[in-house]
Amino acid sequence: MNLLHKTTAPGENNRKADNSDRKELFPKDKRPHPAAYHKEQWAFVSDIGLRENIAYQMQYLEFSVNLYNEYQIYLTIESLLCKDILGAVGGIVEAALFDMIYTAKTNAGMPMGARNDFVALLGEAYHSFKFIDKDMWHYFHDLRKVRNYVHLKAADFQEHTAYTVEEANEAITMLEQFRKKFV
Repeated sequence: MNLLHKTTAPGENNRKADNSDRKELFPKDKRPHPAAYHKEQWAFVSDIGLRENIAYQMQYLEFSVNLYNEYQIYLTIESLLCKDILGAVGGIVEAALFDMIYTAKTNAGMPMGARNDFVALLGEAYHSFKFIDKDMWHYFHDLRKVRNYVHLKAADFQEHTAYTVEEANEAITMLEQFRKKFV
């Protein structure tokens, strides 16, 4: 198997110029939005570092969608790309819910509590704070289960057929519905 080969730009420490000796993957109109765009889209997330990480994940989602839409993707790679999309969506929602619940509890003078996993956050977001509705709670709870399939030994299915474009599209749609609830 080949290894990754990174080239770095000489002179100033400009990471954006790294690998500039390579072929461009997408034309400018197909490139992901800058992180600043996504930071604005997710401005309801109060923790700046968390909002930046969400913005980077959103760039990765855009990149993944554009990659799929522009190139012929092989069967197994398609499934694994969809798996990555599902995992990224779950991670973004989990991070946003953590921030929202932490902020709400802090403002109310309540402790955050020791249990902050995705299940607990979803439960609090739905039952205690009404940040999400029942359908969204169920959807993201099921998505959380899919994210747990990262352990290959736990999978009782074949990776090449496990994740579909339809599931990935539904996750992206639910992510956008989630975001729009707070802007």
